[in-house]
Amino acid sequence: MEENYRYEAVVLGKNPASLFAGYILKRNRMRFRMVDIPEDVLSGTLEQDIKSLSVNVSDLSEEGKLQVRRLLKKINAQVGISETDVLTEEGGHRLTVLLEAELEEERKKAGMLTGLMHEADRCILKCGDDLIEADAVIFNTNMAAAGDMAMMLLEEKQKRLEDYMGRLRIKAGKRTQRKLVYATHSRNWFYAREAITRYAVEQGAAVVNPFMNYGFYLNGAVKKDEVDECCHQLIRSADELWVFGPISEAILTDIVVAVMEGKHIRFFSISEQSSEIHELREEDISFEREVHAGKIKKADLLNFVRCSAPRTASYVQLSLFD
Repeated sequence: MEENYRYEAVVLGKNPASLFAGYILKRNRMRFRMVDIPEDVLSGTLEQDIKSLSVNVSDLSEEGKLQVRRLLKKINAQVGISETDVLTEEGGHRLTVLLEAELEEERKKAGMLTGLMHEADRCILKCGDDLIEADAVIFNTNMAAAGDMAMMLLEEKQKRLEDYMGRLRIKAGKRTQRKLVYATHSRNWFYAREAITRYAVEQGAAVVNPFMNYGFYLNGAVKKDEVDECCHQLIRSADELWVFGPISEAILTDIVVAVMEGKHIRFFSISEQSSEIHELREEDISFEREVHAGKIKKADLLNFVRCSAPRTASYVQLSLFD
């Protein structure tokens, strides 16, 4: 057991239901551990112990249950199956593969359960020579029920934190939900970075602007490639990519990252005044000289953004606006 380390939950098994519970915990940054169960354990002496220590979901809020259904629906959409199809062998297998990929790092640490016990307000599980200490155990073969268990733990944690904040007299921040956007623009418009950021905020977005974060590569303190890697990671984390002003070669790379990640992309004009910025029509999108030199066609770029690139390579680009 890691010294003085206690998990908020242990998820037992690797069936779709257990993996779904782990997926919810991971999305919400819970400290949890996944543990495999021997095939014969459910017919052995550990069965009743596991069921008695598993979380009770009777007090889960309606909002919590709704979130479980939304997540389940989203995951099912990724593998092209319905909730009822999950119960089939093929559907369950496809969903298991997807969730195992999402939980790859957690699955690498999974050991085999050999024993467990309950002590005061904690659970202690034995996996080979390791002892794992946790606040709760999650085990269920039904996906919705396993998701309910995970959500209940999240709700309990939220209540504990709110109570503790009250005792410490710490005010909670507003729980408004803003869309996270990555604002990209040419370095030739570096001086307009604050106006662009202001515009995005005024539109109700939480915005990341690389020139506000890193300036010109932190005044040369770090390598360009390292800053580019940071920027691309931020694009992957954002909900949308907003492109301001003429498109440069660097912006084209940002667009590629966004398209590959399935992000929505929008195009805007650029100005030193946020009040003068507006969303562009497709025909008003423009390119910088370096992109013109590459003879990239506007129609091709827009098709790429829409993920409708041609399936053959026989098409020859002639000029920007052909």
